Amino acid sequence: MRSGRISSTAAVTGGVLALLLTAACSGTSGGDGAGVFQGPVALAPPAEELIGKNAPPAQEPQSDPSQPFVSGPAAPSDSAQPSGNGAAAGAQEEPAAEESVPTPWGPLSAADRDLLAKVRLAGLWEIPTGRQAAKRALRAATRKNLGEIARQHTLLDAEVRQVAGRLRVPLPDEATEEQQGWMAEISGKKGLAYDMTAVMRLRLAHGKIFPAIGAVRGSTRNTLIRDFAESAAMFVNTHMSLLEGTGLVGDTALPPVPTVSGAPSPVPSGDPAPSAPPATSLLARDDD
Repeated sequence: MRSGRISSTAAVTGGVLALLLTAACSGTSGGDGAGVFQGPVALAPPAEELIGKNAPPAQEPQSDPSQPFVSGPAAPSDSAQPSGNGAAAGAQEEPAAEESVPTPWGPLSAADRDLLAKVRLAGLWEIPTGRQAAKRALRAATRKNLGEIARQHTLLDAEVRQVAGRLRVPLPDEATEEQQGWMAEISGKKGLAYDMTAVMRLRLAHGKIFPAIGAVRGSTRNTLIRDFAESAAMFVNTHMSLLEGTGLVGDTALPPVPTVSGAPSPVPSGDPAPSAPPATSLLARDDD
């Protein structure tokens, strides 16, 4: 009889311990849940549902080839931000924003979270801009290529929403003031100036976010972010090619050249062209 009571007591105690462990693991133990990953959150709404508030004013397309030539847009200042300004996302303004957050896929850094916000913001202004250009642009190549960029951004937006939801990262739902300014600038142009301004703004933005994606891909400890950065880089690389395919990408559409040190100097004109042997032919020399 006594042994039966002991067994019952042990069973009850074991059950209580199991409940406590379950609550602790699920983050429902009554504490603040700090440092405990509590699973995915509801996805942010698709960018397509939000572009009404971000869409530039509707205007009739200018397709008259006799439209007088208008010089292209002025070069933007060096302070122009890339596609997606993370400061507007809000998530980076929390007191612990610079800290990495533990997740089942590895630590989630501030740079990881900033990339998600930047990609989301890119879609919020590039989707409506590309769709408008598909109707309003003067040149067929501009209409086709920018329309394709808008289509691809809807796919990228779906991807960033899924990843952000799994990692519990809030996403912005409105383009930044700067991006809205770009949309207004583009929308206010006509004829060839419209095409040139749209291509310039889009190519400059893509050229600035591309190295940011590479930096996250090279440094992130989070496997979800690693896969997402690879996908985002492929999208952005394709978009740069589409923009260059319009034939309108000039110096004003490209970000500043990066500063480097130790780069080899080219051989002066008139001297024999340099030639380098295959690396494999030098390996035997190094082994000797």
